[in-house]
Amino acid sequence: MPDIMPIPRESVAAARVIAVVVTHNRPVLLRRCLETLLDQSPRAPDSVLVVDNASGPETARVLAAFPCVRVLRQAENRGGAAGFRAGMEAALREGAEWLWVMDDDGRPAAPDCLHALLAEAERNDAALMSPLVLDADTPGRLAFPIRIMGRTIFTAAEVRRHASVPGFAHLFNGALISARLLFGIGLPDPRFVIRGDEVEFLYRARRAGARIVTSTRTAFLHPGNAAEIHPILGGAYYATLPPCAWKEFHQTRNRAWIFRHYGMWVFLAADVVRFGCLHLANRRDPRGFARWAGATLTGLRGGFMREEPAIRVERQHEPAHH
Repeated sequence: MPDIMPIPRESVAAARVIAVVVTHNRPVLLRRCLETLLDQSPRAPDSVLVVDNASGPETARVLAAFPCVRVLRQAENRGGAAGFRAGMEAALREGAEWLWVMDDDGRPAAPDCLHALLAEAERNDAALMSPLVLDADTPGRLAFPIRIMGRTIFTAAEVRRHASVPGFAHLFNGALISARLLFGIGLPDPRFVIRGDEVEFLYRARRAGARIVTSTRTAFLHPGNAAEIHPILGGAYYATLPPCAWKEFHQTRNRAWIFRHYGMWVFLAADVVRFGCLHLANRRDPRGFARWAGATLTGLRGGFMREEPAIRVERQHEPAHH
């Protein structure tokens, strides 16, 4: 991807921001998402780009009602990871300095969400700034739990005791990502399809030394995963298990690949205990554990990830901002 370079600005607040939304056949949620994006004040995105992953005519009708939104239509649905990659690449080509990235089922919790995120990014000198992601149905609860200082936290009130959570972000749910970071580490890996692409991107950013911060001062709404969270060992730890078999396989396989790729063997050992307890002790389901083990071995062997990903972006000069 040649000849891409962010345009220098005097401050983060003045930078060019493009919101990237990935959608597939969820027209009602997409409409709500776009309405909240376009209602942002005092700082709205400079542009909104929707990646339509081969949706049907209902999605096209929703998008037609937003003529100011640019649409990047995909010929086939290759998954969320490929959608985010395509959208981010297009946004960089349009001169984005910051990308505000989300699925169609999420939305800012307040009209000043982008304004607050930009201010927090500048205050923290962050390359990746995430809002607190709250359960859309129960905003007092986190959409996804956060582990802080050895404890798994589920409520917004408890995590808000901290001004921020450094080194962590829930991607891609309203996170603000600098173009400079993308030029440095590349784009999301489309081979993950679903589950794990956001985790791998986070670890890649950490490995590169990027400053990553979750602000507890601003929020983003997203459907929660409470139904997927299962306590083990008396609630000391938790296992995440998707409700359908294909999501379970992709999550397990991709998770194992990440552990292998980043040398996270302690995490792999913890997962053996975690899912052993869940399937064998809690559920008395040896077949479930066998499924988990098979998907894990597939990920560890790396067979589905052997081809090198086309995730790099090129630049001519060093950008001026994070």
